[in-house]
Amino acid sequence: MAFRSWEAQHLARFNSATSSEFLDFYEEYIDNKIREAAARPSHSTFAASSFRCNRRSWFRLRGVEPDNVKVVDRTLNFTAEIGTACHRIIQSNLKDALKDDWISVEDHLKSIDFPYQYSLKVDDSGFEHQIEIVSPPIRFACDGIIRWRGKKYLLEIKTSEFSSWNSMTDPKEEHVDQIKCYATLLQLSGVLFLYQDRQYGEFKCYEVKITDIERQEVLNRFEYVMDMVKKNLAPEPLPRGDKWCTSAMCPYYKKCSEYGR
Repeated sequence: MAFRSWEAQHLARFNSATSSEFLDFYEEYIDNKIREAAARPSHSTFAASSFRCNRRSWFRLRGVEPDNVKVVDRTLNFTAEIGTACHRIIQSNLKDALKDDWISVEDHLKSIDFPYQYSLKVDDSGFEHQIEIVSPPIRFACDGIIRWRGKKYLLEIKTSEFSSWNSMTDPKEEHVDQIKCYATLLQLSGVLFLYQDRQYGEFKCYEVKITDIERQEVLNRFEYVMDMVKKNLAPEPLPRGDKWCTSAMCPYYKKCSEYGR
């Protein structure tokens, strides 16, 4: 690997040909990992994180490739890895603290006579459960199910930058939309959001109750989008001016424009 010129902006990043070469080697390895992950095709399933937009769900179910080119972003990748590490620490601590009140996702599914054809995978940590349902087609990860004061709750762990966390007084709207999917499918009405600030490690916790009406609305939306896929008709997008309907937030923004907004 060629030695880079000693420009002023690089002086603090390395102090010799060897350190420069080693830095290049490691950063190239990280970049390649990010590229490989970005190159994996999207699943033709609902994504709870984008469930609030019927048009976006419609694109995903039809297997449409996103129109924005995924570029290497080490900062975003690092933030995601920090979030994953925080999840594992919290899950490990809670499992140890709650003992029998930390409920196995598999045991929960059996206890409710889960009505869907599904597969369940557990990651290497033993905490994150990936649930894939055939119909409605959806894949999602469950952070945990706990029993608190005799009642079952779905646990949702989120990490945030300090500035966002510090001003938070309620769970974020997009997170509530996301958790409605999980709670509906898992037949749980109570959700506990545990937010952690990634800078100082402080916590905030919010309870959300999912009503029968909200659960039915989720099921109706599943059916509506799947029906629109069968008919090859594009559903309405989010309203104009919605903060999530931008080229920066939606990977289908350009393609969506072709259908009209």
